[in-house]
Amino acid sequence: MGELLDVSMGWLDQWWDPEVGLLWNMEGSFDELAPARSLHLVPQSAWYAAGLLHRGDRGDEARAMQCIEALLACQYVDVGEGTEWHGTFARFLETPLPSTSGAVMWIDFDPNWRQFIGTTFELLLQDGLISDAALAARVRSSIELAVKSEPLDRVSPGYSNIALMRAWLEVEHGRPGAEDYAAQVVARFDEHGAFEEYNSATYYGIDLYALALWRDRSSSAVLRSAGARIEAALWRDVSRWYHPGMRNLCGPWSRSYGMDMRTYASLLGVWMWPAVGRSAVPFPDTSKPFEHAHDLSHGPLADVLGPVVPDGVDLSHFAGEHLIEQRITSSRVATGWLSERVMCGGEWGTLTASARGQFHPATAHWLLPDGDVGWIRLAHYAPARARASAGRLDIELSPSPKRGPVAPELWVRAPDAWPVGRAWSLPGLDVEVSSGFEEAHGDGDVLKIRFPVGTPDLSLRLSAT
Repeated sequence: MGELLDVSMGWLDQWWDPEVGLLWNMEGSFDELAPARSLHLVPQSAWYAAGLLHRGDRGDEARAMQCIEALLACQYVDVGEGTEWHGTFARFLETPLPSTSGAVMWIDFDPNWRQFIGTTFELLLQDGLISDAALAARVRSSIELAVKSEPLDRVSPGYSNIALMRAWLEVEHGRPGAEDYAAQVVARFDEHGAFEEYNSATYYGIDLYALALWRDRSSSAVLRSAGARIEAALWRDVSRWYHPGMRNLCGPWSRSYGMDMRTYASLLGVWMWPAVGRSAVPFPDTSKPFEHAHDLSHGPLADVLGPVVPDGVDLSHFAGEHLIEQRITSSRVATGWLSERVMCGGEWGTLTASARGQFHPATAHWLLPDGDVGWIRLAHYAPARARASAGRLDIELSPSPKRGPVAPELWVRAPDAWPVGRAWSLPGLDVEVSSGFEEAHGDGDVLKIRFPVGTPDLSLRLSAT
Protein backbone atom coordinates (compact mmCIF):
# COMPACT_ATOMS: atom_id res chain seq x y z
CA MET A 1 0.00 0.00 0.00
CA GLY A 2 1.44 3.35 -1.05
CA GLU A 3 1.68 6.41 1.15
CA LEU A 4 -1.17 8.18 -0.63
CA LEU A 5 -3.52 5.21 -0.31
CA ASP A 6 -2.62 4.90 3.36
CA VAL A 7 -3.13 8.60 4.16
CA SER A 8 -6.27 9.11 2.06
CA MET A 9 -8.02 5.98 3.33
CA GLY A 10 -7.14 6.73 6.94
CA TRP A 11 -8.65 10.16 6.50
CA LEU A 12 -11.75 8.92 4.64
CA ASP A 13 -12.58 6.23 7.19
CA GLN A 14 -13.78 8.89 9.64
CA TRP A 15 -16.47 10.00 7.16
CA TRP A 16 -17.98 6.57 6.54
CA ASP A 17 -21.63 6.17 7.47
CA PRO A 18 -22.25 2.46 8.17
CA GLU A 19 -26.01 2.92 8.32
CA VAL A 20 -26.22 4.20 4.73
CA GLY A 21 -23.12 2.70 3.13
CA LEU A 22 -21.76 5.98 1.73
CA LEU A 23 -19.40 8.74 2.80
CA TRP A 24 -20.68 11.81 4.61
CA ASN A 25 -19.84 15.24 3.21
CA MET A 26 -16.74 16.43 5.03
CA GLU A 27 -15.88 19.68 6.74
CA GLY A 28 -14.61 21.92 3.95
CA SER A 29 -16.65 20.02 1.37
CA PHE A 30 -19.81 21.49 -0.19
CA ASP A 31 -20.02 23.96 2.70
CA GLU A 32 -22.06 26.28 0.49
CA LEU A 33 -24.81 23.64 0.36
CA ALA A 34 -24.92 22.10 3.82
CA PRO A 35 -22.90 21.59 7.01
CA ALA A 36 -20.66 18.55 7.42
CA ARG A 37 -22.36 15.18 7.92
CA SER A 38 -25.65 16.23 6.35
CA LEU A 39 -25.23 14.91 2.78
CA HIS A 40 -23.94 11.61 1.43
CA LEU A 41 -21.39 11.71 -1.40
CA VAL A 42 -21.78 9.61 -4.52
CA PRO A 43 -18.68 9.56 -6.84
CA GLN A 44 -16.41 10.06 -3.84
CA SER A 45 -17.95 6.98 -2.22
CA ALA A 46 -17.14 4.98 -5.37
CA TRP A 47 -13.49 6.05 -5.09
CA TYR A 48 -13.54 5.06 -1.42
CA ALA A 49 -14.95 1.64 -2.31
CA ALA A 50 -12.05 1.14 -4.70
CA GLY A 51 -9.65 2.12 -1.94
CA LEU A 52 -11.24 -0.37 0.45
CA LEU A 53 -10.81 -3.23 -2.00
CA HIS A 54 -7.19 -2.32 -2.72
CA ARG A 55 -6.35 -1.85 0.97
CA GLY A 56 -7.91 -5.16 1.93
CA ASP A 57 -7.89 -4.77 5.70
CA ARG A 58 -10.25 -6.75 7.90
CA GLY A 59 -13.84 -5.76 7.11
CA ASP A 60 -12.89 -3.69 4.05
CA GLU A 61 -14.45 -6.03 1.48
CA ALA A 62 -17.78 -6.14 3.30
CA ARG A 63 -17.80 -2.36 3.62
CA ALA A 64 -16.99 -1.97 -0.07
CA MET A 65 -19.82 -4.33 -1.09
CA GLN A 66 -22.25 -2.32 1.05
CA CYS A 67 -21.01 0.87 -0.63
CA ILE A 68 -21.39 -0.55 -4.14
CA GLU A 69 -24.94 -1.68 -3.35
CA ALA A 70 -25.75 1.84 -2.12
CA LEU A 71 -24.25 3.35 -5.29
CA LEU A 72 -26.26 1.07 -7.56
CA ALA A 73 -29.40 2.21 -5.75
CA CYS A 74 -28.47 5.82 -6.59
CA GLN A 75 -28.56 5.25 -10.35
CA TYR A 76 -31.56 6.62 -12.26
CA VAL A 77 -32.79 3.50 -14.01
CA ASP A 78 -36.52 3.66 -14.71
CA VAL A 79 -36.91 7.37 -15.47
CA GLY A 80 -37.48 7.27 -19.23
CA GLU A 81 -34.87 7.30 -21.98
CA GLY A 82 -35.78 10.82 -23.05
CA THR A 83 -34.73 12.43 -19.78
CA GLU A 84 -31.30 14.06 -19.44
CA TRP A 85 -30.60 12.22 -16.19
CA HIS A 86 -31.43 8.73 -17.45
CA GLY A 87 -28.55 6.43 -16.47
CA THR A 88 -26.69 8.92 -14.32
CA PHE A 89 -26.66 8.85 -10.50
CA ALA A 90 -28.14 11.05 -7.81
CA ARG A 91 -26.02 14.13 -7.21
CA PHE A 92 -26.15 13.34 -3.48
CA LEU A 93 -28.09 10.55 -1.84
CA GLU A 94 -30.46 13.19 -0.46
CA THR A 95 -31.09 14.85 -3.87
CA PRO A 96 -34.76 14.39 -4.85
CA LEU A 97 -35.55 12.61 -8.09
CA PRO A 98 -35.42 15.31 -10.80
CA SER A 99 -38.74 16.55 -12.09
CA THR A 100 -39.51 16.47 -15.80
CA SER A 101 -40.78 20.04 -15.42
CA GLY A 102 -37.85 22.29 -14.70
CA ALA A 103 -34.97 20.11 -13.52
CA VAL A 104 -31.71 22.08 -13.73
CA MET A 105 -28.44 20.41 -14.72
CA TRP A 106 -25.63 20.66 -12.09
CA ILE A 107 -28.23 21.47 -9.41
CA ASP A 108 -30.88 18.75 -9.63
CA PHE A 109 -28.64 16.21 -11.35
CA ASP A 110 -25.09 15.83 -12.65
CA PRO A 111 -24.78 13.95 -15.96
CA ASN A 112 -21.02 13.56 -15.47
CA TRP A 113 -21.60 11.05 -12.70
CA ARG A 114 -21.99 8.52 -15.53
CA GLN A 115 -18.29 8.91 -16.31
CA PHE A 116 -16.96 9.36 -12.77
CA ILE A 117 -18.72 6.29 -11.40
CA GLY A 118 -18.70 4.28 -14.62
CA THR A 119 -14.90 4.43 -14.94
CA THR A 120 -14.47 3.47 -11.28
CA PHE A 121 -16.83 0.52 -11.61
CA GLU A 122 -15.02 -0.61 -14.76
CA LEU A 123 -11.68 -0.56 -12.91
CA LEU A 124 -13.11 -2.75 -10.17
CA LEU A 125 -14.31 -5.26 -12.76
CA GLN A 126 -11.02 -5.23 -14.67
CA ASP A 127 -9.10 -5.93 -11.46
CA GLY A 128 -11.49 -8.70 -10.42
CA LEU A 129 -12.13 -7.04 -7.08
CA ILE A 130 -15.85 -7.81 -6.87
CA SER A 131 -15.85 -11.44 -5.81
CA ASP A 132 -19.63 -11.89 -5.82
CA ALA A 133 -20.53 -12.85 -9.39
CA ALA A 134 -24.12 -11.62 -9.14
CA LEU A 135 -23.03 -8.22 -7.84
CA ALA A 136 -20.34 -7.98 -10.53
CA ALA A 137 -23.01 -8.62 -13.18
CA ARG A 138 -25.18 -5.82 -11.76
CA VAL A 139 -22.19 -3.47 -11.77
CA ARG A 140 -21.54 -4.31 -15.43
CA SER A 141 -25.20 -3.62 -16.24
CA SER A 142 -24.91 -0.28 -14.43
CA ILE A 143 -21.92 0.72 -16.56
CA GLU A 144 -23.69 -0.35 -19.75
CA LEU A 145 -26.68 1.81 -18.86
CA ALA A 146 -24.41 4.77 -18.13
CA VAL A 147 -22.70 4.31 -21.51
CA LYS A 148 -25.88 3.76 -23.50
CA SER A 149 -27.73 6.69 -21.90
CA GLU A 150 -24.98 9.24 -22.54
CA PRO A 151 -26.22 11.53 -25.36
CA LEU A 152 -23.83 11.45 -28.30
CA ASP A 153 -23.63 15.23 -28.51
CA ARG A 154 -23.50 16.23 -24.83
CA VAL A 155 -19.78 16.12 -24.10
CA SER A 156 -17.70 18.19 -26.48
CA PRO A 157 -14.27 16.71 -27.27
CA GLY A 158 -12.87 19.95 -25.82
CA TYR A 159 -14.47 19.27 -22.40
CA SER A 160 -11.30 17.41 -21.62
CA ASN A 161 -11.75 15.84 -18.20
CA ILE A 162 -15.14 14.31 -18.98
CA ALA A 163 -14.34 13.62 -22.63
CA LEU A 164 -11.25 11.57 -21.75
CA MET A 165 -13.18 9.42 -19.27
CA ARG A 166 -16.10 9.03 -21.65
CA ALA A 167 -13.87 7.93 -24.53
CA TRP A 168 -12.12 5.25 -22.47
CA LEU A 169 -15.33 3.89 -20.96
CA GLU A 170 -17.16 3.75 -24.28
CA VAL A 171 -14.26 2.08 -26.07
CA GLU A 172 -14.14 -0.59 -23.35
CA HIS A 173 -17.86 -1.21 -23.77
CA GLY A 174 -17.84 -1.22 -27.55
CA ARG A 175 -20.05 1.77 -28.19
CA PRO A 176 -20.10 2.46 -31.96
CA GLY A 177 -17.99 5.48 -32.86
CA ALA A 178 -16.12 5.53 -29.54
CA GLU A 179 -12.63 5.39 -31.08
CA ASP A 180 -13.58 8.15 -33.52
CA TYR A 181 -14.70 10.26 -30.57
CA ALA A 182 -11.41 9.54 -28.79
CA ALA A 183 -9.56 10.66 -31.92
CA GLN A 184 -11.42 13.98 -31.79
CA VAL A 185 -10.34 14.48 -28.18
CA VAL A 186 -6.72 13.80 -29.18
CA ALA A 187 -6.95 16.15 -32.17
CA ARG A 188 -8.24 18.99 -29.97
CA PHE A 189 -5.24 18.57 -27.68
CA ASP A 190 -2.74 18.20 -30.51
CA GLU A 191 -3.84 21.37 -32.29
CA HIS A 192 -1.98 23.54 -29.78
CA GLY A 193 -0.62 21.03 -27.25
CA ALA A 194 -3.14 22.09 -24.62
CA PHE A 195 -6.49 21.18 -23.12
CA GLU A 196 -9.13 23.90 -23.22
CA GLU A 197 -9.65 23.57 -19.44
CA TYR A 198 -6.13 24.93 -19.27
CA ASN A 199 -3.82 24.94 -16.26
CA SER A 200 -6.55 23.74 -13.89
CA ALA A 201 -5.25 22.47 -10.56
CA THR A 202 -8.44 20.44 -10.12
CA TYR A 203 -9.37 19.18 -13.58
CA TYR A 204 -5.83 18.31 -14.60
CA GLY A 205 -6.10 15.59 -11.94
CA ILE A 206 -9.06 14.05 -13.74
CA ASP A 207 -7.23 14.42 -17.07
CA LEU A 208 -4.30 12.49 -15.58
CA TYR A 209 -6.65 9.86 -14.17
CA ALA A 210 -8.30 9.32 -17.54
CA LEU A 211 -4.98 9.34 -19.41
CA ALA A 212 -3.71 6.65 -17.02
CA LEU A 213 -6.77 4.59 -17.97
CA TRP A 214 -5.94 5.15 -21.64
CA ARG A 215 -2.26 4.19 -21.32
CA ASP A 216 -2.59 1.14 -19.06
CA ARG A 217 -6.18 -0.06 -19.05
CA SER A 218 -7.44 0.30 -22.60
CA SER A 219 -8.17 -2.57 -24.99
CA SER A 220 -7.27 -0.18 -27.84
CA ALA A 221 -3.63 0.14 -28.92
CA VAL A 222 -4.49 3.58 -30.31
CA LEU A 223 -5.72 4.81 -26.93
CA ARG A 224 -2.76 3.25 -25.10
CA SER A 225 -0.28 5.08 -27.32
CA ALA A 226 -2.13 8.41 -27.26
CA GLY A 227 -2.67 8.23 -23.50
CA ALA A 228 1.02 7.76 -22.75
CA ARG A 229 2.05 10.51 -25.17
CA ILE A 230 -0.45 13.11 -23.96
CA GLU A 231 0.20 12.33 -20.28
CA ALA A 232 3.91 13.00 -20.84
CA ALA A 233 3.13 16.24 -22.66
CA LEU A 234 0.81 17.33 -19.86
CA TRP A 235 3.46 16.74 -17.18
CA ARG A 236 6.01 18.71 -19.21
CA ASP A 237 3.60 21.62 -19.43
CA VAL A 238 2.75 21.44 -15.72
CA SER A 239 6.46 21.63 -14.90
CA ARG A 240 6.72 24.96 -16.75
CA TRP A 241 4.00 26.52 -14.60
CA TYR A 242 4.68 24.83 -11.27
CA HIS A 243 6.84 26.63 -8.70
CA PRO A 244 8.30 24.09 -6.24
CA GLY A 245 9.46 26.84 -3.88
CA MET A 246 5.92 28.13 -3.46
CA ARG A 247 4.33 24.71 -4.00
CA ASN A 248 1.81 26.31 -6.35
CA LEU A 249 0.82 26.31 -9.98
CA CYS A 250 1.20 29.76 -11.50
CA GLY A 251 -1.97 31.19 -13.04
CA PRO A 252 -3.87 31.84 -15.21
CA TRP A 253 -6.38 29.09 -14.57
CA SER A 254 -9.36 28.28 -16.77
CA ARG A 255 -11.03 26.70 -13.73
CA SER A 256 -9.89 26.85 -10.12
CA TYR A 257 -11.38 26.44 -6.66
CA GLY A 258 -8.70 28.30 -4.76
CA MET A 259 -5.58 30.43 -4.93
CA ASP A 260 -3.18 28.31 -2.86
CA MET A 261 -2.76 24.58 -3.47
CA ARG A 262 -1.28 24.25 0.01
CA THR A 263 -4.62 25.13 1.59
CA TYR A 264 -7.22 23.30 -0.54
CA ALA A 265 -7.41 19.79 -1.95
CA SER A 266 -6.63 19.86 -5.66
CA LEU A 267 -6.67 16.77 -7.82
CA LEU A 268 -3.39 17.80 -9.46
CA GLY A 269 -1.91 17.81 -5.97
CA VAL A 270 -3.31 14.32 -5.42
CA TRP A 271 -1.64 13.10 -8.63
CA MET A 272 1.65 14.82 -7.81
CA TRP A 273 1.76 13.14 -4.39
CA PRO A 274 3.19 9.76 -5.54
CA ALA A 275 5.76 11.61 -7.67
CA VAL A 276 7.16 14.09 -5.12
CA GLY A 277 6.19 12.62 -1.73
CA ARG A 278 4.18 14.00 1.17
CA SER A 279 6.80 16.51 2.33
CA ALA A 280 6.90 18.31 -1.02
CA VAL A 281 3.40 17.84 -2.41
CA PRO A 282 1.21 20.95 -2.87
CA PHE A 283 -1.51 19.77 -0.50
CA PRO A 284 -2.93 20.89 2.87
CA ASP A 285 -2.25 19.31 6.23
CA THR A 286 -4.90 16.58 6.45
CA SER A 287 -4.84 16.64 10.26
CA LYS A 288 -6.65 19.99 10.15
CA PRO A 289 -9.79 21.15 8.27
CA PHE A 290 -9.10 22.13 4.66
CA GLU A 291 -11.07 23.36 1.67
CA HIS A 292 -12.47 21.20 -1.17
CA ALA A 293 -11.77 18.26 1.10
CA HIS A 294 -13.78 15.71 -0.90
CA ASP A 295 -11.11 15.57 -3.61
CA LEU A 296 -8.79 13.65 -1.27
CA SER A 297 -11.19 10.75 -1.85
CA HIS A 298 -9.56 10.38 -5.29
CA GLY A 299 -6.30 9.43 -3.56
CA PRO A 300 -6.84 5.64 -3.78
CA LEU A 301 -7.18 5.73 -7.58
CA ALA A 302 -4.15 8.00 -8.02
CA ASP A 303 -2.15 5.66 -5.82
CA VAL A 304 -3.24 2.51 -7.64
CA LEU A 305 -2.88 3.84 -11.21
CA GLY A 306 0.03 6.15 -10.46
CA PRO A 307 1.45 9.06 -12.46
CA VAL A 308 4.13 8.45 -15.08
CA VAL A 309 6.26 11.58 -15.03
CA PRO A 310 8.65 11.61 -18.01
CA ASP A 311 12.41 11.80 -17.65
CA GLY A 312 13.67 15.35 -17.48
CA VAL A 313 10.60 16.72 -15.71
CA ASP A 314 11.61 18.06 -12.28
CA LEU A 315 8.75 18.94 -9.95
CA SER A 316 10.99 19.36 -6.90
CA HIS A 317 13.48 22.09 -7.90
CA PHE A 318 12.78 25.54 -9.32
CA ALA A 319 14.13 25.82 -12.86
CA GLY A 320 15.08 29.50 -12.61
CA GLU A 321 13.38 32.65 -13.84
CA HIS A 322 11.47 32.12 -17.06
CA LEU A 323 8.62 33.38 -19.22
CA ILE A 324 5.90 31.16 -20.69
CA GLU A 325 3.51 31.67 -23.57
CA GLN A 326 1.08 28.91 -24.49
CA ARG A 327 -1.67 29.06 -27.08
CA ILE A 328 -4.76 27.29 -25.73
CA THR A 329 -7.07 27.74 -28.72
CA SER A 330 -6.94 29.92 -31.82
CA SER A 331 -8.34 32.79 -29.73
CA ARG A 332 -6.85 32.19 -26.25
CA VAL A 333 -3.26 32.55 -25.03
CA ALA A 334 -1.83 32.00 -21.54
CA THR A 335 1.28 33.89 -20.43
CA GLY A 336 3.31 33.55 -17.26
CA TRP A 337 6.43 34.81 -15.53
CA LEU A 338 8.08 32.84 -12.75
CA SER A 339 11.02 34.11 -10.70
CA GLU A 340 12.62 32.94 -7.47
CA ARG A 341 10.21 34.84 -5.20
CA VAL A 342 7.40 36.19 -7.43
CA MET A 343 5.24 34.81 -10.23
CA CYS A 344 2.24 36.03 -12.21
CA GLY A 345 0.03 34.80 -15.01
CA GLY A 346 -2.59 36.06 -17.43
CA GLU A 347 -4.96 34.76 -20.09
CA TRP A 348 -5.67 36.89 -23.14
CA GLY A 349 -8.49 35.96 -25.48
CA THR A 350 -12.18 35.76 -26.16
CA LEU A 351 -13.39 33.74 -23.18
CA THR A 352 -16.58 35.39 -21.92
CA ALA A 353 -16.69 33.85 -18.44
CA SER A 354 -16.86 36.21 -15.49
CA ALA A 355 -13.54 36.62 -13.70
CA ARG A 356 -15.36 36.27 -10.37
CA GLY A 357 -15.90 32.52 -10.22
CA GLN A 358 -13.72 29.63 -11.39
CA PHE A 359 -12.09 31.60 -14.21
CA HIS A 360 -8.87 33.27 -13.02
CA PRO A 361 -7.41 35.31 -15.93
CA ALA A 362 -5.03 37.41 -13.78
CA THR A 363 -3.09 36.10 -10.77
CA ALA A 364 0.14 36.70 -8.85
CA HIS A 365 1.94 34.87 -6.04
CA TRP A 366 4.99 35.65 -3.96
CA LEU A 367 6.97 34.36 -1.02
CA LEU A 368 6.34 36.17 2.24
CA PRO A 369 9.30 36.84 4.55
CA ASP A 370 8.27 33.99 6.85
CA GLY A 371 8.16 31.49 3.96
CA ASP A 372 4.37 31.58 3.60
CA VAL A 373 2.77 32.52 0.27
CA GLY A 374 0.87 35.70 -0.57
CA TRP A 375 -1.31 36.09 -3.62
CA ILE A 376 -3.32 38.55 -5.71
CA ARG A 377 -6.23 37.75 -8.00
CA LEU A 378 -8.58 39.78 -10.14
CA ALA A 379 -12.25 39.52 -9.15
CA HIS A 380 -14.55 41.03 -11.78
CA TYR A 381 -18.27 40.45 -12.42
CA ALA A 382 -17.59 40.51 -16.14
CA PRO A 383 -15.12 39.15 -18.71
CA ALA A 384 -11.50 40.22 -18.47
CA ARG A 385 -8.18 39.33 -20.04
CA ALA A 386 -4.57 39.79 -19.05
CA ARG A 387 -0.95 39.39 -20.12
CA ALA A 388 1.99 38.55 -17.89
CA SER A 389 5.55 39.65 -18.55
CA ALA A 390 8.68 40.02 -16.44
CA GLY A 391 7.56 41.75 -13.24
CA ARG A 392 4.34 43.00 -14.80
CA LEU A 393 0.67 42.05 -15.15
CA ASP A 394 -1.51 44.03 -17.58
CA ILE A 395 -5.28 43.57 -17.31
CA GLU A 396 -8.04 44.69 -19.69
CA LEU A 397 -11.52 44.91 -18.15
CA SER A 398 -14.86 44.61 -19.92
CA PRO A 399 -18.33 45.75 -18.83
CA SER A 400 -20.88 43.14 -17.89
CA PRO A 401 -23.07 42.14 -20.85
CA LYS A 402 -26.13 42.42 -18.57
CA ARG A 403 -25.20 45.00 -15.94
CA GLY A 404 -22.95 47.36 -17.90
CA PRO A 405 -19.84 48.86 -16.27
CA VAL A 406 -18.87 47.25 -12.96
CA ALA A 407 -16.26 47.88 -10.28
CA PRO A 408 -13.24 45.55 -10.60
CA GLU A 409 -11.52 44.29 -7.48
CA LEU A 410 -8.14 42.89 -6.57
CA TRP A 411 -8.20 40.35 -3.77
CA VAL A 412 -4.93 40.25 -1.88
CA ARG A 413 -3.67 37.79 0.71
CA ALA A 414 -0.92 39.71 2.50
CA PRO A 415 -1.22 39.31 6.29
CA ASP A 416 -1.04 42.51 8.35
CA ALA A 417 -0.79 44.75 5.27
CA TRP A 418 -2.99 47.61 4.11
CA PRO A 419 -2.40 49.13 0.66
CA VAL A 420 -2.12 52.91 0.38
CA GLY A 421 -2.35 54.92 -2.85
CA ARG A 422 -0.87 53.34 -5.95
CA ALA A 423 2.40 52.10 -4.46
CA TRP A 424 1.77 49.19 -2.11
CA SER A 425 4.42 47.91 0.26
CA LEU A 426 3.29 44.40 1.12
CA PRO A 427 5.34 41.92 3.18
CA GLY A 428 7.95 40.66 0.71
CA LEU A 429 6.49 42.50 -2.31
CA ASP A 430 6.25 46.02 -3.73
CA VAL A 431 3.34 46.64 -6.10
CA GLU A 432 2.84 49.68 -8.32
CA VAL A 433 -0.75 49.92 -9.54
CA SER A 434 -1.81 52.04 -12.51
CA SER A 435 -5.04 53.24 -10.87
CA GLY A 436 -6.03 54.42 -7.43
CA PHE A 437 -8.64 52.37 -5.62
CA GLU A 438 -11.87 53.58 -3.99
CA GLU A 439 -12.14 51.34 -0.95
CA ALA A 440 -10.68 48.27 0.73
CA HIS A 441 -12.00 45.97 3.41
CA GLY A 442 -10.74 42.85 5.10
CA ASP A 443 -12.46 39.49 4.70
CA GLY A 444 -10.62 37.05 6.94
CA ASP A 445 -6.99 37.14 5.85
CA VAL A 446 -7.89 38.57 2.41
CA LEU A 447 -8.09 42.26 1.49
CA LYS A 448 -10.72 43.09 -1.12
CA ILE A 449 -9.69 46.27 -2.92
CA ARG A 450 -12.31 47.92 -5.13
CA PHE A 451 -11.54 50.23 -8.04
CA PRO A 452 -13.89 52.79 -9.66
CA VAL A 453 -16.83 51.54 -11.71
CA GLY A 454 -15.89 51.28 -15.36
CA THR A 455 -12.12 51.16 -14.83
CA PRO A 456 -10.96 50.02 -18.30
CA ASP A 457 -7.61 48.51 -17.35
CA LEU A 458 -5.15 47.85 -14.55
CA SER A 459 -1.39 47.34 -14.66
CA LEU A 460 0.61 45.90 -11.80
CA ARG A 461 4.39 46.10 -11.48
CA LEU A 462 5.67 43.47 -9.07
CA SER A 463 9.07 43.31 -7.37
CA ALA A 464 10.26 41.18 -4.46
CA THR A 465 11.64 42.95 -1.39
